Amino acid sequence: MADVGFYHCTRQPASAVAVKLAARAVASGERLLVIGSGERLAALDMALWAEEGFLAHGFAGGPDDAQQPILLSERVDAAAGAPFLMLLQTGLPPEFQAFRRVFNLFDDGSDAHARARTDWKAISAREGVTRTYWQQKPGGGWEKKG
Repeated sequence: MADVGFYHCTRQPASAVAVKLAARAVASGERLLVIGSGERLAALDMALWAEEGFLAHGFAGGPDDAQQPILLSERVDAAAGAPFLMLLQTGLPPEFQAFRRVFNLFDDGSDAHARARTDWKAISAREGVTRTYWQQKPGGGWEKKG
């Protein structure tokens, strides 16, 4: 069963939220596959080095992909073995159900925001999928909306 969280980033950019969620995933002992464009992944790579020291991670294509706590990739590869998938300003890929937890991050008003609306509707009746919509609160934190 896939649990898909739609994270509507209205106060902080999706890239900043990605760092915080990645830190939580690693702290929980789970591995995370992050999908995004090369430019977004390069920026996330730098942020993961700076966030509270360092969050262990690597780019896909190396010999140790299956051991990386956080694996950065431009495409979905369920073979990497991560139970968590983070989508950084992309739409849901067809393979999303291969993951236990999906974090779909998108900035307010972006193309990814429009795709998230479409994806939300598309998976509404899909068996084996739960979905939750989260929006940043003005004063900080997140509010569960749906």
